[in-house]
Amino acid sequence: MTPRKLPATVESLCLLGLAGFMVWLLLGGDYWMYLNPRFRAFTWAAAGALALLGVYGLWRPSPRAAWLRAGLYVFTLALCVVSALAVREGTEKMGVEAQAMREAQTPLEPRVKKRGVEYIRINLGELYDIVGKPRPELIGLDYAVRGFVRRAPELDAEGEFVLYRVALYCCYADSTAVGFRVRPAKGEKLPENGAWVVAYGKLDRMDRPRPETGETLGGSAFSSVQEEYRIAATLIETETPPGMGMMYEWHPEEPYAY
Repeated sequence: MTPRKLPATVESLCLLGLAGFMVWLLLGGDYWMYLNPRFRAFTWAAAGALALLGVYGLWRPSPRAAWLRAGLYVFTLALCVVSALAVREGTEKMGVEAQAMREAQTPLEPRVKKRGVEYIRINLGELYDIVGKPRPELIGLDYAVRGFVRRAPELDAEGEFVLYRVALYCCYADSTAVGFRVRPAKGEKLPENGAWVVAYGKLDRMDRPRPETGETLGGSAFSSVQEEYRIAATLIETETPPGMGMMYEWHPEEPYAY
């Protein structure tokens, strides 16, 4: 290898390294820390393109390659490696295995029947959008929503709790907790704080302002509790959360992402 071809070779090897880094994210459990899983197809395409460019560059090195540009490629690849090590260390500290971060992929029926009533499965983000439109024909329907329970003394006094899920819009850094206040049926006990539950019921318009929610949940901004509507639950069931319980997708109509 001649000294003139060395910068081009370094560039090509870095391109292959970046492609390998993307594939490692896609096949591992840390992808959601960088991007929303709905972008997987684009990442696969980008990894393939980088790999092809890297192989072509090794076959026919560019005579215009310079050490400055090659150094930038090396720096970029180094940042990817450092970030991967940092993310891995962080997840180990949280005590969460990579496999546990993957959301359950088993598809569910769009509707479920409980006690003779058919409920539409929908996630809290999708329900939040319906209320925000608003769409009157959808507000009066029976819904099944799931999420984590957040209890607070002022809510306990009113016999209510907040049901929330963390919405991952692009990456973990921009995640936001989205929630609704839930009023269980008369005589029903409030679920334990932090429990994962499914609430079955209808939207109920509130006639008073929501409680103060300027707090965080594990680093995620907790700023999207619905102000006008709550969920009047006829049934609340405790379940095991699917993976991290995050919301990655929002569908404008049935079947909802749930």
